[in-house]
Formats: sequence, C-alpha cells, structure tokens
Amino acid sequence: MATVKLFTILRKATGEQSYESSQRTVGAVLKEVEKRHGDKVSRYLKNCIVLVNGQNISYLKGKRTKLGPGDEVSLFPPVAGG
Repeated sequence: MATVKLFTILRKATGEQSYESSQRTVGAVLKEVEKRHGDKVSRYLKNCIVLVNGQNISYLKGKRTKLGPGDEVSLFPPVAGG
C-alpha cells in the first residue's frame, strides 16, 4: 500500500491529512481522491503538484508512474498569493 498525503486546501476540503491506498498508479490515486471527495477537490487536482517519494511525477512517468508498497504520494494544490 502507498500512503497518500494531502496538503493545504486539499487537507481542509477533505478533512484528511493522509490515507492508505492500494492503487497501482498515480493516475488511479488521483481518481480515487476525486471519487472519495467529489467536487470539493476535483478543481484542485487538475493543477496539483504530485510527488512520489519526494520526486515530481513530471520527471518520472507522469500519471502512469507505478506505485508499490511503502511509496508516498504527496498532493500539493496550487497556491496563489500576492
């Protein structure tokens, strides 16, 4: 199982800090998060920075990045400020 960690507005919207997932790819985890929490998170997931074990999935295989036992998926929604 992989640990999925939610940060900033995702944490607030879901009421979850983290949970365990049996999904095998990053794309499946993103769909799982959306299914678990619906519209209140879907808009944030589109532009999330996604890390697997501290590495941005842009440098891996994107949403096709495979997950294994002990992996950690971190979801950081975009932050705006000024």
